[in-house]
Amino acid sequence: THVELERSPVDLTRMLQQLASEFEPMLRDKGLTCETAVPPRVEYTCDPDKLARVFDNLLRNAVYYSFPNSVIHIVMEQTGHTLTIMFWNVGPTIPKDKLHRIFEQFFRLDSSRGTHNGGAGLGLAIAKQLVELHGGTISAESADSRTCFTIELPVWTL
Repeated sequence: THVELERSPVDLTRMLQQLASEFEPMLRDKGLTCETAVPPRVEYTCDPDKLARVFDNLLRNAVYYSFPNSVIHIVMEQTGHTLTIMFWNVGPTIPKDKLHRIFEQFFRLDSSRGTHNGGAGLGLAIAKQLVELHGGTISAESADSRTCFTIELPVWTL
């Protein structure tokens, strides 16, 4: 479907910290913690609702797929004209033969999971579409029980 962005300036630092705070009850239930390593204030012009949906999806997946009593990390840094946001967790390694497919619509890592105990396989496909609408990219790496989703967004200069 056609999606329009409604851009406005937002403090991404605050957005990510607030998201981590909102997930506290879900994190606590699994014995997880979420640590953020973000600059004090990063103002970015984007569609805040749509970018928040991307971040929510990535953190939700990290919670679902993390080993109990582990730490989820959210890291943000700016290098030149690129803003990089990483969500990484410790959990089951995504097999290399499935890693390249996780952004496809309706693809689920565990096809035996029904929608009652897992998603419909749309979250990462939607996240990819929304990141690309912002002119960015999203990728995933998984090895040695560590999975990292990386979003790279362009920093526009006038």
